Amino acid sequence: MSFILKNIKYILIIIALAIVLPSLAGINNAGQRTLVQYPNGTLVVQFEPGIYLQLFGRTTVYNDVITFDFDKAKSIGDASIDQSGIPVRYQDGGTGTIYGKARLNLPNDEPTMITAHKAFRSNQGIAHKLIKTVTEESMNLTAGLMTSEEAYTEKRGTFTEWSRDQLQNGKYKTELKQVILSEEATGKQVVRNVPVIAFNQQGLAVHLDSDLKTYGVSVSGYQITDWNFEAKTLKQIAAKREATMAIITAKAQAEQAKQEAITAEEKGKAAVIKAKFEKEVEKQRAVTDAEKKKEVAIITASQKVDVAEQEKLEAEQKKFSAKEYKQERILRGEGDAAYKRLVMSADGALAQKLEAWVKVNQNYAAAISKQKWVPEIQMAGDGVNSGNAANDLLSLFLAKTAKDISLDMNISTKKRK
Repeated sequence: MSFILKNIKYILIIIALAIVLPSLAGINNAGQRTLVQYPNGTLVVQFEPGIYLQLFGRTTVYNDVITFDFDKAKSIGDASIDQSGIPVRYQDGGTGTIYGKARLNLPNDEPTMITAHKAFRSNQGIAHKLIKTVTEESMNLTAGLMTSEEAYTEKRGTFTEWSRDQLQNGKYKTELKQVILSEEATGKQVVRNVPVIAFNQQGLAVHLDSDLKTYGVSVSGYQITDWNFEAKTLKQIAAKREATMAIITAKAQAEQAKQEAITAEEKGKAAVIKAKFEKEVEKQRAVTDAEKKKEVAIITASQKVDVAEQEKLEAEQKKFSAKEYKQERILRGEGDAAYKRLVMSADGALAQKLEAWVKVNQNYAAAISKQKWVPEIQMAGDGVNSGNAANDLLSLFLAKTAKDISLDMNISTKKRK
């Protein structure tokens, strides 16, 4: 007890320092900035990590990056805002939900950060009152520029582009435009005024003032991961898709039938042309064969004419030769006859007579030489028949010789008249 009493002042000093020191200095963590409001009202921002002088001032800690996670799944890590989707309403009245993530950076200059602090007073104030509000407004303004069917079928990329542009640079200035639409229930065409983006003379979209730009907040990351549409819209889209597919199928079938008809017609035309061509080929072949036969017949006839003419010439030549030969033979015969007559007139044809007489006698001599002069058998008779043929032949020969010798062998001296 005495020790405490003796050192009471030191103990009080230690306690006072323990109470006072945390209000004199602080530590700024990486990834955060600390705004200090001193007792005299001065505001300073500590951006760099490390120790800073607090001097009994009030501090407010902000994250450098505020994350808005509106995905389907629960956020992994510390998100500044974590909710399941952003509900939107489209131009045609259909509703749906957009899912995704956004990352936004707080300003890096002290005056702008102090202005944001004065407006929202805390990190959660900036996250919920500024970033969440502007993000949801950008989503719904973008949904109002298209129908739910367009967002479902063809404008998802456009939705992402337009919503990020409005989040970063401010919502679009819009104007009404009259369009002609067809009512699905009645099929009638109606004129409606729909909002469209207003563009300047340079062709750029006109933006209204951006709250994020006012407080120096910039978008560093933005993704839309999924869309969800009400059951009525999905059913309507499915019915339209089925009708469209049926139309496309019918058109495809009609086009196929048309193409098949064209193909059949073309095949028929090709078959007709082919048959016509084949007939033409046959005709041309027949004409060619006929012309060939004609030419052959003409050549054959010409050859026959030539042969006939040649034969005629040969016959005429033979006839002429025969005439010449006949004339020659006649003349030769007449000459020979005249010669012989002259010879015979000159010597009485002595040479011919002698030649004939010699040949006859030679034949007689040959015949006589073959006879037997002595008879093998002699029979007595009255002397009329000698019984020897040789004797008879010899008697005839003697008679003929006597006659022949009686020929006048003298050369005639008479002249022919």
